Amino acid sequence: MTTLLIDLGNTALKWTTMDEPDSPHMIVHRGSTHFMEELYELWLRMRPARILGCSVAASDVAFSLTKFFNEHDIDWNWVRSQSQFKGDFTLRNEYANPRQLGADRWFAAVGALDTMPDSSLLVVHTGTATTVDSIVSLGKGEYAFKGGRIAPGPSLMRDCLTNGIPSLPDELGQYRLYPSRTSEAITAGIIDAQVGLIMRAKNVMDHQGTSPRVVLAGGAAQFIAPYLREEIPNLIVRHNLVLRGLAALAKVKGA
Repeated sequence: MTTLLIDLGNTALKWTTMDEPDSPHMIVHRGSTHFMEELYELWLRMRPARILGCSVAASDVAFSLTKFFNEHDIDWNWVRSQSQFKGDFTLRNEYANPRQLGADRWFAAVGALDTMPDSSLLVVHTGTATTVDSIVSLGKGEYAFKGGRIAPGPSLMRDCLTNGIPSLPDELGQYRLYPSRTSEAITAGIIDAQVGLIMRAKNVMDHQGTSPRVVLAGGAAQFIAPYLREEIPNLIVRHNLVLRGLAALAKVKGA
């Protein structure tokens, strides 16, 4: 029985099978459904029995996917965040209202713990938004999702600047410690804002005695990683955390 895992984000769709969560296929959709016919033909040849999916945006795409699953009698589940994940480890959701936590953030946390157990983690995902989430190890396979921070991602920061101030240049310049051109100043401002956000979250955990390993993922990871690694030499870059988390859930459910 083939279980397909789907991570549907604001601009891209990733999918894979339960057995290969670290080797997904990716389609950049930006809210369009133009790619669907070819994808559906491929999935029909695979004859999936079950779908586990995480969707945080792109309602037209999610609707089309759900309609396809229903038409072909494929069991599907668009997952939501949980009050607790219990599998090879236990992760407790300490959000004030656990259901308000984005499913992508929750399953990225599950996926990070599935690949990097036995320590506290700061899970950073850089896409349309940058999310920075704190996971504290309580010992003996027990963890707490303490909450996190959300800010515009690098591309959204640039768009906000250039749309809000039309006189600014659209292009990014080189990163320099002392920017001497406006395009360089924008680049430095965006990168330093991203790094500063992450470092603030790490310092909070450090000061509370729960020094975390920092895990960076997402479409803008390559843009941020060189500068973040200057501050955190042991930075871990690990992609496909949501799919890894969905695979862990599928394992618990016996898929």
